[in-house]
Amino acid sequence: MKQPTAPLPRSPLDPWLAARLGLPSVNPEDVEAWQMAELRRTLAWAVRRSPFLAGRLAGIGLDTLRRHADLARLPRMDATALGSPLLLTVSQDEVARVVSLNTSGSSGPAKRLFFTRADLERTRDFFRVGMSTLCRKGDTVLVLLPGRREWGVADLLARALPDLEARPVLAPEGWTPEDLHALMAEEGVSVLVAAPTQLRRLLAGPPQALRPVRALLSTAEPLPGNLREAVQKAWGCEVFDHWGMTETGYGGGVECAAHSGLHLREADLLVEVACPATGEALPPGETGEILITTLGERALPLLRYRTGDAARLLPGPCACGSPLRRLGPVQGRLAGDGCELRSTEKNWRTWSTP
Repeated sequence: MKQPTAPLPRSPLDPWLAARLGLPSVNPEDVEAWQMAELRRTLAWAVRRSPFLAGRLAGIGLDTLRRHADLARLPRMDATALGSPLLLTVSQDEVARVVSLNTSGSSGPAKRLFFTRADLERTRDFFRVGMSTLCRKGDTVLVLLPGRREWGVADLLARALPDLEARPVLAPEGWTPEDLHALMAEEGVSVLVAAPTQLRRLLAGPPQALRPVRALLSTAEPLPGNLREAVQKAWGCEVFDHWGMTETGYGGGVECAAHSGLHLREADLLVEVACPATGEALPPGETGEILITTLGERALPLLRYRTGDAARLLPGPCACGSPLRRLGPVQGRLAGDGCELRSTEKNWRTWSTP
């Protein structure tokens, strides 16, 4: 007789979100109502402090924003706005970290991102909860990501893991696959955090340089399905995907044990998938551009920020039991006029302006 399958553990983001929202449990209707109330409060605060947003939102009644569908009435923001000092809502003395990024096709810094300590602590808290999906008490976690300076992405992970009674180990600068083999043996590494580019480098190295781990988190870049399969085969491990951007404070969404989409950081980010040409929200299952609106007081608030990443919201509840929204894997980047999707394999979709 076939034994019954054990139920999958529910995403830890659900109880975390319920606690943040002050609810005994979460459902889509309550989360939407909370997010829109928090959005109205956030925008009212930001308008008082940011001349940029005050100008963009002039004449828009914030009290009319009640449903996710109402977001389409708000203007979108692109990367050029992140160079404006008029967007900053705090004094320079309150800024804990500044990051300069190049925009695709630009030869110099086009974006300057500002974060307060409170902004970064929100990310550390999200990393703590998200990593509990794959980390156990006593795990040693090898982090290959950059950002070793204070409040960089690797540093934030290293700050979060001790809360789970897991031990972080940061890979040395300029590591080779052979270096990691020795390090993983010496430290007893059981979990690995790396970007897909780094995973390809490890897979291309000598086979003896690969040491088995129990679980792996892929982040910072889209994870192709064939790379996931190759990693699982080489290491015999469970692979979890994460999506986030520097603009979001690094964290955005993470897979649960069902591996059926990314559970979103709903308490801090309002995520939409919209038509790149018009900004109109798209229904679950339809591919469009990911737009990000930050919730809560931020040094640099984002309003329907055009990420350039293309994905879709997934229909229905997750197999883990969560009824909340999930984001599908990033399928590629928008290019050209922002309405052409380019995947790693081909240019396969365009959107036309009406």
